[in-house]
Amino acid sequence: MNKVLDSSMTEVSLLFAKPFICRGKQHPLSAKYFIQLLILAAIWGSSFLFTRLSVPELGPIPLTALRSGIAALVLLPILFLSAQAPIFLRHWQHLLIVGMISTALPFSFITVTTLYTSAGFASILNAMTPIFSGLFAWLWLKEQLSVMAMIGIALGFIGVLIMVTDTRTISADFLLLPVLTGLAATLCYGLTGNYSRKFLTGVPPVTIATGCQFFSALALSPIAWLLWPEQSISTSSWFSALVLGVLCTGIAFILFFHLLAQVGVARTMVVTYMVPVFAMLWGYLYLQENVTPKMLAGALFILTGIALTTGILRRRKKPRLQPGA
Repeated sequence: MNKVLDSSMTEVSLLFAKPFICRGKQHPLSAKYFIQLLILAAIWGSSFLFTRLSVPELGPIPLTALRSGIAALVLLPILFLSAQAPIFLRHWQHLLIVGMISTALPFSFITVTTLYTSAGFASILNAMTPIFSGLFAWLWLKEQLSVMAMIGIALGFIGVLIMVTDTRTISADFLLLPVLTGLAATLCYGLTGNYSRKFLTGVPPVTIATGCQFFSALALSPIAWLLWPEQSISTSSWFSALVLGVLCTGIAFILFFHLLAQVGVARTMVVTYMVPVFAMLWGYLYLQENVTPKMLAGALFILTGIALTTGILRRRKKPRLQPGA
């Protein structure tokens, strides 16, 4: 049965939300839960900052392997304590694939992006995820694309084109490199949401999250060992990698699951719009990164496109006039 894409969610919601949708009573977005959303957005926004701080010394593949391995160590005890290990073993083949397309590949791609551009720039590109989710849902799962969703996808790509011309932010000789790797990451995230909907529906989110990090670390470890830097790693880079794994991945997922259970998918999805704001803020405060007009213009187009693609902005239907009115 086809579903209208206007009701689709962000990639991360598509991946983890279904087991929560009918679980218990959902609460309104009170001040307490809104503060928790802000904390989650601040944490995920800071991941771009800590990636920027650690990737120059560690390199993309070693950093990604380290981040995934640390996050797996945070999540594995929760998996065992919740008695989900048998489920993990039963679905390990699909978890392996999701681990590659949701973590190993996109984390590696986005770290390449942060090597050549700012944390805010990388986060804005990363926000394209729901748009790629929509495209994959249309091409692969044969979901319908509404007119508003198609306009949203077009606006998203216009935003990317604006950002490609931002030579003040991109430091690579090949200007398209950080943009292409950033888009490759979001393409992987978009594929992840649709793959999980097809093959992992009903699998508990903690099982999926743990599997993603575990298999990502397992797959990348041999490559990371070969590419490990010859020079010694500074304490600050080790600290940034540790924060990425523990806080920005392990603890952030736990908080994300909690919010899904308490306030539902639609309200939790608000975090998508907050992450680039915090990423730009942390980059400005701690790295003195510029927030350029083209970054802001690109963000405006992309975030508006997300709102249209995911159905947050809908065209209001005109009320029908009653006879005699």
